[in-house]
Amino acid sequence: MTVADQISFFAELHGMKRAEAMANLDQWLDQFQVKGKSSDLIKDLSKGNQQKVQLIAAMIHMPKFIILDEPFSGLDPVNASLLEAGIRRLRDAGSAIIYSSHDMGNVEAISDQLVMLKNGEVVLSGKLDAIREQFGQTRLHIQSPLTQQELQAFPGVVSVTPQSRGFLVKLNDPQVGRDIFAAATHQGYIPEFSQQAPSLDEIFRMKVEA
Repeated sequence: MTVADQISFFAELHGMKRAEAMANLDQWLDQFQVKGKSSDLIKDLSKGNQQKVQLIAAMIHMPKFIILDEPFSGLDPVNASLLEAGIRRLRDAGSAIIYSSHDMGNVEAISDQLVMLKNGEVVLSGKLDAIREQFGQTRLHIQSPLTQQELQAFPGVVSVTPQSRGFLVKLNDPQVGRDIFAAATHQGYIPEFSQQAPSLDEIFRMKVEA
């Protein structure tokens, strides 16, 4: 089948007129940057472009409810961002979207709520910000005159990891951040001090490895 035939087929299954699907098709192909024409055969497209066509077929009729299973699998960062834009387009139009993913970066970027499963059991559920705040602001990104050894010496510091710029400091008590901030800024301005809850990726690892 051609790209146009496949997409219009699925659109018609969901009650959309072929003419309406064809009128919207070029816009969707442009949005997902599909390399090819609507008259090209699906089998002649690259795997990545075939995946994009499948996603357009699932989205073009603007469903009110959609389930996506690992939609970001195999996509490079550019194409993943295109898919994120497509998902947001549906969300902003009022669609309810459920999707599964092992990439916590994508989950954190576009999800309102999450359910995390381990061995079929729910281990986390709720809004993203609320889940992160459950773990406290125990991650500190800092660029300052303080050395790794000086940071490690603060009571309540679990670990200090060098980064490309500055350090990532893990705390067992968020209040320790106040002491570090006071010491780091003793002589004035510092380039960075950002105290946050653990990332969703870190939380995922904690729950999986627990």
